[in-house]
Amino acid sequence: MNRKEIYKIWAFRDGKWSTWVRPVPFVGIDSSYQNHEWIDYIIPTIHYLPGYQSDTAIILDIDGIDSIKEGIALAKIGYCPVPIFNGTNPSKGTRATTDNQRITSLLVWGANELQKIKRMDNAAPVFLLDANRLNRYKVNSSIFDNSWDIYPQDIPSPHYFLKQGITKIIVRGNQLHPDLSKVLYPYQKNHIQILFTNGYEEPKMIKIKKPKKIEL
Repeated sequence: MNRKEIYKIWAFRDGKWSTWVRPVPFVGIDSSYQNHEWIDYIIPTIHYLPGYQSDTAIILDIDGIDSIKEGIALAKIGYCPVPIFNGTNPSKGTRATTDNQRITSLLVWGANELQKIKRMDNAAPVFLLDANRLNRYKVNSSIFDNSWDIYPQDIPSPHYFLKQGITKIIVRGNQLHPDLSKVLYPYQKNHIQILFTNGYEEPKMIKIKKPKKIEL
């Protein structure tokens, strides 16, 4: 498969959520791209959900490769995985703060896995993030800073969610990162419940504090 074919598998037909699949990580894929032997391609077991919930969207804010594998696991129970990785790759031979090469490899693998799954046009979404996007520590000036943040336009609006019957958002991660917290505050204001889980415990409802305004 070439990059366009792989992208189209993730951007499922004319699905409700295809608009939000970010094309950036697919750019570096070519016909010779192969999976890396040093990556574990085992699909995990989902512990925090008893099964598919049509009124619930999920945001996976964990390591990028784990996010893709868990997204495939959730696809197997009925969810629609939506990769929203937005980090750029450094020039060949240079080092970067965020490793997007592993993410690219998993997207190729994930496309093959998705082809084995019967997918529903009206499935609720699971958005795939890379928690490493916030790595901004540079050892020296030669390291390329390809960190990134999530912004409101990266996921559907509260109105769109509600129109599609989504009344809950589960964030699965080790913590609620500041950029995601700012994005999700308006959803809470629009009466969409925000829940959090570390991946093992049952998701619990949380209350997001109003973000501070930035003084210019």
